[in-house]
Amino acid sequence: MRNTSSLLASAAAIFLTVLLASSVQAAEKKPLLDKGKLSIGVGISNNSVGGSDDELGYQFFADYDLTQLNLMEGVNSSVEFGVMDYGFSRDSTGIWGTYVIDGHIGAGFGWLARLGLDIGDDSGLMLGGGASFSVNKKIDLRLEYVVRDDVDSLQFNFLYRL
Repeated sequence: MRNTSSLLASAAAIFLTVLLASSVQAAEKKPLLDKGKLSIGVGISNNSVGGSDDELGYQFFADYDLTQLNLMEGVNSSVEFGVMDYGFSRDSTGIWGTYVIDGHIGAGFGWLARLGLDIGDDSGLMLGGGASFSVNKKIDLRLEYVVRDDVDSLQFNFLYRL
């Protein structure tokens, strides 16, 4: 029950922050987000916790491109926010947010790395990395390994650019 209350409080805080920011942007007559920089995604994951069997989980997420923060030529920046169910028989859901950098390797292949926070059943630092494949300009497939405080995940994600 405590985890559900924490999740709801965190979601409410994020919602109020976005609402406040959007009202400031509306006063300036500029949109808060550029639709062309927004992507949505879904994924499945094989999650493991020390001392227990692996479980299959899933996640839904949104990605926003931060082209103004690109660190160097060929390295892109974005932020991702999502909801994940780790698949364990106990209450095992959480919301997360990460800063992601990625780059192109060649022939549609790329790399990515992430650092952020998971809030929920496995609250704490979240660190990951992996590879991506661009099917076309709108669709990427990703294979990542993500480490949290208690749960390690091997993830397969589908990303669609709006």
